[in-house]
Amino acid sequence: MLPSFFATAEADVFFDGKKLLLAGKPDAEAPWNIYELDLETRTLRQITHDTRDCRFPSYQSTQYILDAPLPWFQITFLRQLTEEESPLTGTPVSALFSCRMDGSHFRRLTVNHSPDLPGTLLPDGRIVFSSYRSSYPQNPQARLDLLAVNTDGTDPANFLPGIGAKYKLMPTVIPRGLLGKLVFIENDELTLDGAGQIACVDLRRPLRTYQRLTDDPTWIYHSPCALPDGRLLVSRRPRTGGTSFALGIFDLETRKWTPLFDDPRYHEIFAKAVAPRPLPDGRSSGVDDAASRGTLYCLSVYDNDLGDQGFPNGSIKKLRVLQAVTVPKLSGQRHPSLPFRVLGEIPVYPDGSFQVEVPSNVPLALQLIDEQGLNVRTSGWFWVKGGVHQGCIGCHEDPERVPFNRMADALWEDRPRIEPSASMNVPDFVHVIWPIVQRSCVHCHVPPRAKPWLVPSGDSGHPGPASPSAAYSYAQLIGSADDPSPRENAYFEPIYVVPGAARLSPLVWHVVSKNLAKPWDGEWTSRSYKPWPHDTSVQPLSQSDIQVIIEWIDTGAVYDRQYPFEMP
Repeated sequence: MLPSFFATAEADVFFDGKKLLLAGKPDAEAPWNIYELDLETRTLRQITHDTRDCRFPSYQSTQYILDAPLPWFQITFLRQLTEEESPLTGTPVSALFSCRMDGSHFRRLTVNHSPDLPGTLLPDGRIVFSSYRSSYPQNPQARLDLLAVNTDGTDPANFLPGIGAKYKLMPTVIPRGLLGKLVFIENDELTLDGAGQIACVDLRRPLRTYQRLTDDPTWIYHSPCALPDGRLLVSRRPRTGGTSFALGIFDLETRKWTPLFDDPRYHEIFAKAVAPRPLPDGRSSGVDDAASRGTLYCLSVYDNDLGDQGFPNGSIKKLRVLQAVTVPKLSGQRHPSLPFRVLGEIPVYPDGSFQVEVPSNVPLALQLIDEQGLNVRTSGWFWVKGGVHQGCIGCHEDPERVPFNRMADALWEDRPRIEPSASMNVPDFVHVIWPIVQRSCVHCHVPPRAKPWLVPSGDSGHPGPASPSAAYSYAQLIGSADDPSPRENAYFEPIYVVPGAARLSPLVWHVVSKNLAKPWDGEWTSRSYKPWPHDTSVQPLSQSDIQVIIEWIDTGAVYDRQYPFEMP
């Protein structure tokens, strides 16, 4: 259709079925940009003129603001930020962007510290997309979950958190009003091409309606696309490889795949039906792209999904705000290894409410701090757009519930503003914890005395300690070779320090002589620990030392603020 182009890819069809959006490059050296093709006149016009690759375009519905005379259409596309590297995946960060149909009003929509992948437009006008997520620092293993966001980048929210297989991608919508479905590809192992099995949820109740549509030992599937009659265009190939993807039609009722087209020389993927489709709802926007701050609020952190086992009213004292830090790519230079920093802390009101101004367009996470200084709950990573008030009912609350109408205590006073401060930086082992270990711990934890040995032995016979080393002691606390717990996978569970969760760390249990796991932590509450020795010659740690150890663990148990840690 475009023989003069070096390559074209990833088409999307306009709602009237008469125009085509695509990524293309006129020659091999040119960057990918977004073009629109009129299918009736065969005229082509360029929308983006970026020097970076712009891929996976899709149409948005209408957007409007109060001082605009008429709404307008926009497009969404994926753009890779090659100068930023994700500490979660070790790959460049990618994000969703948008612009108007003439290429103006260029805006970044998603602001994660990890790659985002292409999405689809829901009937209510939001975008559902795949995003690498983790509960870092407690669990650094990443998932590809489905998130939803407004078309101006506001109100990012989990759409299908932790449900189904580990990796979910390529979502598409079968619109049927409230009875419509979101179909996606999922897999517990991420294949190079993203292929997997087909799954779906109902749009009306996505958290309660998940079902796997295929569980095929022979075939894996790729890039589903809804047809007007409710069936799917979807590609598939043998699980073992060897042949190209073929295009077929999948019937959700019979769960049968019927071949449609296959040229063995090529992969038939990302097929689109050239046909009219319903126009999703339009969206308004209050984003101020020039504003450097936005507002976060919460009605009550005590409204959550923990039920009777949750934290009691009045037990949450502070809110800690973290900012993720993408790693700048510095050729031939060592760079800081901190995956995030502490922006600041604010008090939580007795009714559980808070509101606070935070920097806009940076990845953020929240930690709830109880009366013992422990982090009892950590949010997923999200962001706030400039000039926007963004909030939630509670902490991981049931999204299908409506809150009680009440006046939150946090609204009676001016909201505080969190400004990044060097004094709120993340404590590290080398500069903060190691002096405590040397002063209060090393004299007992040396060979052949109590384990873990925080100092290496002089020789294999363990006659005595060698020279103390911060790196050696850190390695013993974070992931000790003396770990007696079963190792179910390569990411074995450390037994002394659980980064991001001081309440689950036996090191903290030891210094306070108490298991601090909470009721919602499951089997952690029944784990044994070694209490602080009842020996007059062993002085207990001061309360300030204990608090700094707790904060060090809850903020990731970082080794050195300046340089990455290498296991000795």
